[in-house]
Amino acid sequence: MKLSKIVLGLAACAMILVTASCSKKEAGNGAAEVSVIKIGSLHPISGSSALEGQQMNDAVMMAVEEINAAGGIKSLGGAKVEVVVGDHEMKAEKGVSEVQRMVREGVVGVLGSYSSGVTLSATQECERQKIPFVTTISAVDSVTERGFKYTFRLQPPASVMADNFLKFYPALNEAFGGELKTAVIAHEQSVFGSSIAAYLEEHAPEVGLEILEVMPHSAGAAELTSDVNKIKSLNPDLVIPITYLGDGKLLFQTMKSSNFAPKAIVGVANGAISNASFISGETELNQYLMDVNYTINPKSALADKVKADYLAATGKEMGPNAAYSYEATKVLLQAVEAAGTTDTTAIMEALRKTSYTDHILPQEAVVFGEDGQNKNAAAVMSQIIDGKSLVVFPEEFKQTDIIVQ
Repeated sequence: MKLSKIVLGLAACAMILVTASCSKKEAGNGAAEVSVIKIGSLHPISGSSALEGQQMNDAVMMAVEEINAAGGIKSLGGAKVEVVVGDHEMKAEKGVSEVQRMVREGVVGVLGSYSSGVTLSATQECERQKIPFVTTISAVDSVTERGFKYTFRLQPPASVMADNFLKFYPALNEAFGGELKTAVIAHEQSVFGSSIAAYLEEHAPEVGLEILEVMPHSAGAAELTSDVNKIKSLNPDLVIPITYLGDGKLLFQTMKSSNFAPKAIVGVANGAISNASFISGETELNQYLMDVNYTINPKSALADKVKADYLAATGKEMGPNAAYSYEATKVLLQAVEAAGTTDTTAIMEALRKTSYTDHILPQEAVVFGEDGQNKNAAAVMSQIIDGKSLVVFPEEFKQTDIIVQ
């Protein structure tokens, strides 16, 4: 008798479990409802690039807040998105350990990471773990040249930005009366700066630009006096800086204190000239500096709204780094919505089918090639004029003519 009661009790428990399971039945397109979706935001939150990293992380948070406010991931029963924040400190090994921690915490995708060196290592770990990695900012070409299935990038890679510079150069030179004949490239010496410098050095002669010297320096350099003295002695018409924010600012300060002013300074993927805080806050240094870089579409009403929302939320202007971080988040979560599941392989496959048009970038739809690179990504040339960065090339996004000093 006792045994039969136990059996009946177990059967009742089983029915309760089945009923509980069915109450979490599949939503929408066949995926079980979940309450929370986790994604990782991997950026330099501390250290020399903390300002840039925090701006990017803020943009990730804003995009997530918008999606949650609009009902979360609807194909997963309105699941809310939660961000697991990682700080790689510009160290490749820290990037890997942070990815591993994020995976343990259950993320279905990772966004990052500003440093190309960190991105190369972090994407390798994500590939091993089968976790989609959508690059916010990292320029080096090899990020999407390793045959990885789980790595995606919205921004133009280094070679595209360098090639765009060379494409714009004839019109730039014409604006300066044909006087931009020689150049010195001053670049930070990691894979980011070195790859762009090497491309420019190889291809600049094809457009009639003579490279007098290619000068590497550490992004963490405490002083650049000897570098500037050498540039001054070479007396180029054009200086092409490829830097992060800190070393870029130091380079321009040292050039100013040395009373050296070439005919033009035009960066390529420059982390200072296209940084929102440098543009608005360093007006004694930045007037008429130019940069060929990824940016925000200056003729988009949606972009104006997003920038205003970012300013209201953070008290800071939205620069290109933040803009691409915002859009990378939207693209990743659109793929989660399309996949309708937390299965990371299905999310990767949804990313491969992306055609994203509701964005604030100066391009057509975001569409990924087989290598995971955004096929429509392109750079523009901008010039800082009175504390604002304005597009001068190409014609489609042009806001003003170049001002020649």
